[in-house]
Amino acid sequence: MLSEIYVKDFVLIDNVNLPFCEGMSAFTGETGAGKSLLIDAIGILCGDRINTAMIKQGKERAVIEGVFEISPTHPLTALLNSEGYELEENTLIVQRSFGIDGKSSAKLNHRTTTVSFIRKVLSSLIDIHSQHDSQYLLNPRYHLQLLDNYCGEALLLKQVEEAFEHYNQIAVKLQEALESDYNEDDLEFLTYQLNEIDEADIKENELNELEEEQRRFSAFEKISSALHQCTALLNNDSGANPAVYEAARLLELIDEDEVIVAAHDKLLEIYYALEDQYQVLYQYMDAMEYDEQRVNAVNERIFQIRKILRKYGGDVATVIEKRSDLEQKIDQILHRSDYIKKQEALKKVAYDKFYQAAENLHELRVKKAKILEQQIVSQLRDLHLEHAQFHVQIHTHEGNRQGIDQVQFLISMNKGEALRALQTTASGGELSRLMLGLKTIFSRLQGIETIIFDEIDTGVSGSVAFAIGKKMQQLSKDTQVFCVTHLSQVAACADHHFLVEKSQDDQGTTTAIRELSNEERVEQLALIASDSTSEHALSAARELLTKAQSK
Repeated sequence: MLSEIYVKDFVLIDNVNLPFCEGMSAFTGETGAGKSLLIDAIGILCGDRINTAMIKQGKERAVIEGVFEISPTHPLTALLNSEGYELEENTLIVQRSFGIDGKSSAKLNHRTTTVSFIRKVLSSLIDIHSQHDSQYLLNPRYHLQLLDNYCGEALLLKQVEEAFEHYNQIAVKLQEALESDYNEDDLEFLTYQLNEIDEADIKENELNELEEEQRRFSAFEKISSALHQCTALLNNDSGANPAVYEAARLLELIDEDEVIVAAHDKLLEIYYALEDQYQVLYQYMDAMEYDEQRVNAVNERIFQIRKILRKYGGDVATVIEKRSDLEQKIDQILHRSDYIKKQEALKKVAYDKFYQAAENLHELRVKKAKILEQQIVSQLRDLHLEHAQFHVQIHTHEGNRQGIDQVQFLISMNKGEALRALQTTASGGELSRLMLGLKTIFSRLQGIETIIFDEIDTGVSGSVAFAIGKKMQQLSKDTQVFCVTHLSQVAACADHHFLVEKSQDDQGTTTAIRELSNEERVEQLALIASDSTSEHALSAARELLTKAQSK
């Protein structure tokens, strides 16, 4: 959820730092006070476009920062971890700032990032809805995904997807074979390439080993000279070995002094170590041989390997893959008819397996769709849409990675009215109530933790307005809810009530936002409902608040 927001020098806002809690928060204020400014700021935070006109007049830069508390089990946590963002105490800090010079910055947990990544992250946390929004819930493109989220059978979905991918791979190979038009020249060329790879018979790491041997041959003279000089020094009467041994021998008869005894032992140790190294180097030097025939063979083999790698893919693994491809193509040419029959048989088996899994998924979708229809109709009844009907239309087709179903949500708002697509039937207050009913069902399934309603109660009043408020209140049990409203019936249902006020002085116009105490809240509800703070108006406001807060 959004636990805190800081807004500085944004449009009419000087400096606002607001903490938020779980549940439902309502924002009210006079017309023109700037009730939607906070929502606009949250939209900017979520990745909306910015422009310099949003910076408060006379200021250089606007800053918007949000602090989010994220459940450790939320799918977003895995995404953030994979991108290197570790959440301390499950907290995510998002900041966007922009100046009149056109320069802007975006940060996640104080680390610079892209606006597109912020948009990707916060789209799974926050859903901002206004009355005229074109929401994903209305778009048939997302209805299958929404139904699958409701079904909650990820394993079955994965089985269908994997079965289709397997079937599709076979179908593609079959189509390639059917469309292929190879001739004898093609066969001769492919066979030549296969033989060239087989004759090269490249082994894993062979090139590295040969190049190392080539380097040793190239350095033969330098190595040989160094070894001769080194062994001469280690085994020369005037060199180090005899001197070290003689020094140790002179000390071996003195055993009264611990320092001399230790020095004697150390000198002997050094002498024998030098002797060992002399033997190692001498034997290596003695075995060294410059084999010109071997040098030529190594150079020729390296040339051959590099030629094959360059021609067929760049590395051994790719060459092996190319060989397999060539072998398959040759087999297709030599046994085209048999190959096609075999692929057709494999294709049928793969499709049957896919179709069986897809049919199981189809039956589950049909079963769950009926339950979903009942639940959404129940939500709409609560919102005083007594005659509304909701239907999940499922058509089957040949199939794709999502199965064999095409899904579209249909709605009828009035008695006797035919079912139609969501985006073409409802309008105004009806659309707002429909969206609210749908979000009550789907938002929790999608992992949305904060839902923002910006004056979606426009065009309703009375008992309908109260029903909308109670539905938001119900939704806020699972999801943090913000609502900008001009109705007392909706505001009274909130757990927290914020007042948006505009003030003017010689310096200009400023919008401020503050949370109201209980008594201040009663007064504001009275003003919203009747533009009065008379005893009668205050009494009615208290009664409304008591009724709205009753569970």
